Amino acid sequence: MKENNDIVHNILNEESFPNNYIDDSVNRIKINDQNLFNKERHQLILGELSNKEKIFSVLNSSENKNEENSKEAISLRNIHKTYLIGIEGIPALRGVSLKVQKGEFLTIFGTSGGGKTTMLNIIGTIDTPSRGDIKIFDKLIKSNTSDKELSNIRLNNIAFVFQSFNLFQNLNVLENVEMPMKIKGELTSKQIKDRAMSLIEKVGLKNRINHFPNQLSGGEQQRVTIARALVNNPDILLLDEPTGDLDTKNADIVMSLLIELNLLQGITMIMVTHDVALKNYGQKIVRVIDGKIHHEIKVPLKDRKECISQLYERLEQKMGVREGTQSSVLSRNIEENNINTNSNENKNTKTVYRKIDDYPIKKFNKQRKNNIESIN
Repeated sequence: MKENNDIVHNILNEESFPNNYIDDSVNRIKINDQNLFNKERHQLILGELSNKEKIFSVLNSSENKNEENSKEAISLRNIHKTYLIGIEGIPALRGVSLKVQKGEFLTIFGTSGGGKTTMLNIIGTIDTPSRGDIKIFDKLIKSNTSDKELSNIRLNNIAFVFQSFNLFQNLNVLENVEMPMKIKGELTSKQIKDRAMSLIEKVGLKNRINHFPNQLSGGEQQRVTIARALVNNPDILLLDEPTGDLDTKNADIVMSLLIELNLLQGITMIMVTHDVALKNYGQKIVRVIDGKIHHEIKVPLKDRKECISQLYERLEQKMGVREGTQSSVLSRNIEENNINTNSNENKNTKTVYRKIDDYPIKKFNKQRKNNIESIN
């Protein structure tokens, strides 16, 4: 395991960061917070075990960071939401006030029916409040804000990652990731394809671009969802139970991607979850009960670092060199050797598709028709 980790460390692609990130005197990467928050974020390779070093550099530098001077990304003030069912009003939110700083990772906990998903939908402008104000990067949103303004905010500032993935089943991986850029309509077809390919590669799914969602595992579908969410360079990523339908291995992979997006690219994240094992990945925990914020807890930095450290330890134990990453020379060489040694076998292992006439119901109908004809 130590040998594998050394290989990963040695093949760390330092060129993926600007030159001013490198301190030649000690040959270590230094994270410049200001540069991390710009739009030139596409060079980062997600899902690398070697990103652990960069992540802890950011965490260590955050100890001396003055949070009071950070920009406010989201502000909720006295938000109420009541759904009218027949003649009866059902309150979902009752006077919620909340502030989220730029680059913050906020985790929302609460029982079913407590209002946490309603809060997430209002932040994401999918729903509007019955009363109260919401600001997203100084853009004031009220109950009478036009649908056009809301759709522009969703297209340019906010992206979503849902528990159920919400992929288009009739589109392949590449087409799913391209879709938000086509809707926005600012890039050429070549630019759209190149950016989509780049993001698909960065989440480790380069060999799945022509697959449809029903041909992917749950973890792979969630990685496609993350790639699709990033195509328009969102400032805020909203996560609704992002690991709810995943096994532990894929949940760890997805959480490592999200941690890297938050700490290395400065994307503001709000995650709704029932899983208490995820609570220390963020900087702050908000408990929602009966449509109100019951309390807020700031996660101690040492607890967050310990949680992330354990995450990478599990990934190293389960996967060695991260499966699907592009800079892993070791895994690529192993794959090439397997292809060469098994080339003769592969020639005789074509996938056989059953013809329509071979289906049992077709055979039955054909036999039945023949029997009737013979009787006549």
